[in-house]
Amino acid sequence: MHEVFKRKAQRGAVRALAVALLMSAGAGAASAQDKPTVSMAINQSPWLNSFVAMVDQYEKETGNVVELDVSPFGGLLEKIRNSVRASEGSYDIVNVNSLWLSEIYSGGFLAPLADIKADYKLAEGVLSYGNTTNWDSSALTFSADGALLGVPVNGNVQVLYYNTEIYDRLGLQPPKTWEELAANAKKIQEGGENYGFVPRSARDSIVYNFTPYVFSHDAAFFRISGPNEAEVVINSPEGLKALETYVGIATEAGPPGPGNIAQGELIQLIATGKGGQAIAVIAAWGQLQDPNSSRVVGKINAALLPAGPGGTVASSAGHWVAGIPKNVAPEKQEAALAFLDWFAQKQQQVEYVRAGGVPVRGDITSADLGDDAAFGFIEAYSENAQHAVMGLPFANAAEASDAMALSFNRAVIGELTPTQALNQAAADLAGVLERAGFKVSRLPDL
Repeated sequence: MHEVFKRKAQRGAVRALAVALLMSAGAGAASAQDKPTVSMAINQSPWLNSFVAMVDQYEKETGNVVELDVSPFGGLLEKIRNSVRASEGSYDIVNVNSLWLSEIYSGGFLAPLADIKADYKLAEGVLSYGNTTNWDSSALTFSADGALLGVPVNGNVQVLYYNTEIYDRLGLQPPKTWEELAANAKKIQEGGENYGFVPRSARDSIVYNFTPYVFSHDAAFFRISGPNEAEVVINSPEGLKALETYVGIATEAGPPGPGNIAQGELIQLIATGKGGQAIAVIAAWGQLQDPNSSRVVGKINAALLPAGPGGTVASSAGHWVAGIPKNVAPEKQEAALAFLDWFAQKQQQVEYVRAGGVPVRGDITSADLGDDAAFGFIEAYSENAQHAVMGLPFANAAEASDAMALSFNRAVIGELTPTQALNQAAADLAGVLERAGFKVSRLPDL
């Protein structure tokens, strides 16, 4: 049986009290346990505890139950694939990473939300992250005119984290360019007390972490050149400069073994004060400000990612969208949508931020949250969200990311030169695009 994130023993007494209060509240109160229990496949992440807090709040307010089946990032997609393809789904809600959205949408596995509740639309103020909540099945792309298939549950983008205590000691300023970031990293490393920069270069996440470097250098992985036609362009001179910059910063002023550092290790190095800077998801903010898990509470700030040579800034879109599969019972679908709609409302989103989550609305401001320093990430989140990009916006994005990750990781650990890595990544990406039905052209090898 899957490891289910159950809190039943803890919550039994609380839920019983909530049920009693709701039943005695009279007309207008939510009916306790008026909807069936729903199960949700979700990832282990820095923002999980914040989401759990909202589930607890929902259960207290309504008496309805949401059970979370928690998986590591690397294992969640396979669980989702197996569930949505089965004759009867194991999950009533699936939490889909931005990288996987095209695959899940294009497969026709999710129920349009307007089919579950007539004319349903996202609440005003909820972000669509480049229309990635909607899918046009005829054009096979994200589109505002497409069917609404999901509700965002975490507004992840990448930001630059830096340790203000280290910065103040060395007289550093937040970098505006990659060159300035590298210079700051060198100064921190030379101090001998901290790592200058912590990369996220493990194979399971290196493509996501590398994406801001690519797009800020005015490069791309591929470009659509016509109907069902694509040109692979990652092995361009701009792409080479991006990878050289990435490898240089990752290897010259950071921890040993950078090719083994995944998100968990990155956050730990920053949270313990060993790392002076890192590019990571904004969802890590809550963990870095939690005295139970961080030694740097009040010493971390977040900023806009550095610009490339032409002044371009880019941040990887890493948000999560919750969808409701077609292969679950109608009453389960209705219960699932009731929870997601409740979660997206402004009042709940303010509480989500207070619990350490990242909002999925564009109308949450400091005025809503107060002057607590714990909410200091809002400005950096908003700035980077304006520059968020989807690096691989096609149905086989996860396969393409996996294919290229090996070459980029080998460049970081020194098994390939950046030139060799880009040429191999381009060949592997071309193969994925061809298998996906594209007529593919490629730049010549570097």
